[in-house]
Amino acid sequence: MVLSDERQITRVWDAFADTGFVYVSESGDRHNLSEGRKEREERLPIRQKLLQAFLDGETDIMEFKRKMASEVGRHKLWGFSGFSGQMFFNTLVSSADLDDADLDELLREVFTAPNDKASAASKIRKLERYVKRLRSQIDDLNSAPSAGFIPYFVSYFWQLQDPNKYQIYYKSIRRAFSDLAIWDPSDNLAEDYVEFWDLNEEIRELIESYSNEEVHLWTIERMCLFWLNRDEVSDGATDEDGGNSSSGATEIVEANSFPDSYIPPIVSILPDLAQNTEEMKNIGSETGRAVETLFEDRLAKCLRMLGYTVEERGQGSGRNPDGIARARRHNYAIIYDAKVRQDGYRFATNDERQFRDYIDAEVGRLQSQGFRNVYFTVFSSFYDADRPDAVRRLKIETEIQEVRLIETNALLDILETRLREPMFTLGPTNADGPGIQDLFAESGVLTAVEVQEQYGR
Repeated sequence: MVLSDERQITRVWDAFADTGFVYVSESGDRHNLSEGRKEREERLPIRQKLLQAFLDGETDIMEFKRKMASEVGRHKLWGFSGFSGQMFFNTLVSSADLDDADLDELLREVFTAPNDKASAASKIRKLERYVKRLRSQIDDLNSAPSAGFIPYFVSYFWQLQDPNKYQIYYKSIRRAFSDLAIWDPSDNLAEDYVEFWDLNEEIRELIESYSNEEVHLWTIERMCLFWLNRDEVSDGATDEDGGNSSSGATEIVEANSFPDSYIPPIVSILPDLAQNTEEMKNIGSETGRAVETLFEDRLAKCLRMLGYTVEERGQGSGRNPDGIARARRHNYAIIYDAKVRQDGYRFATNDERQFRDYIDAEVGRLQSQGFRNVYFTVFSSFYDADRPDAVRRLKIETEIQEVRLIETNALLDILETRLREPMFTLGPTNADGPGIQDLFAESGVLTAVEVQEQYGR
């Protein structure tokens, strides 16, 4: 018996049912249970066919990895495209030539769905030993696969073979279980997955007994997403008949639980400030401070919470960027500007010229201080257009390495991940897991969806 508090689960189930089984995904989109299930059922046979071709030896690991990357890139339905899935797959395959073992043979063995929990634990341990052996032979551990991703990685392929038997080791489910005080993992990857399997089975049995309905593992996954984003669901949720759903069950859950968000209130208003909402205008008017100034101030605080050393320039400082964030230990700096826009930010010709001046004035100075990598970033509510031509010109005509356009919701998701996961450092992805610097090592818009795809699972 793993589950210690059955009432907590039935309260969450009641609240979920009370919304008409509506949940908010990690991308922030609202879905109902049948919609999410239908999308997966349409793509499941395609992924099963790709996997079976590899298990039968019809394709090798390189072809299978390529085809799976194409599929998950176009249809983001299981979250496999992030660090725990496709990126782990990439580093595993790219490192395999350092070892004498046949990776194709090994992965065919561990990808084949286990008959029981003992077999599942054995497969996880076997791949873990292989990854640890690889890591012992690699000088640059930043390019090595991290063993911590193994339970998610293998359980994804197991679920493709039997979706209602094997639950994927999603971080979102584990977060929900932890917040409900029913999950206390150890440092043993195999044992943790077995306990996770047991817990999902017990929750399913409990809900089926309680509701007199059959419950799919995908439903438990969606229930956990509902739980993590319950505030967004309860705001204007409707029942299956289109009427307003009762919030009674949600209130019961809230009354018997603790706050879930790690985001401090002082920076939680960043999206509203960036979009210059009526409420923010009123607060600014009452306090005598411009919304633009408030946004820059809270943005600097958020970057400090992430761990950067921040030099604020801001309003009234002449032709300067709004600030510079430094990560001395990892030898990179971020020249940044903050843009308040109600309808989304779009590069204007004047802005591009101004950004070029910022970069020309700051990059040389930062390089002389020992910062090997220097990035330019704009923070705003959202972006009306990507404008890759303007980004490309800045990279060609200046010394900047990358130009990142970051939505404030994405920034808060990064902060949430950083506060939840202490090993999520300011540096690049390394032996212990992913790092924030990877997000700045490419140009273009960074949305909350992309952050959650990479770190939310």
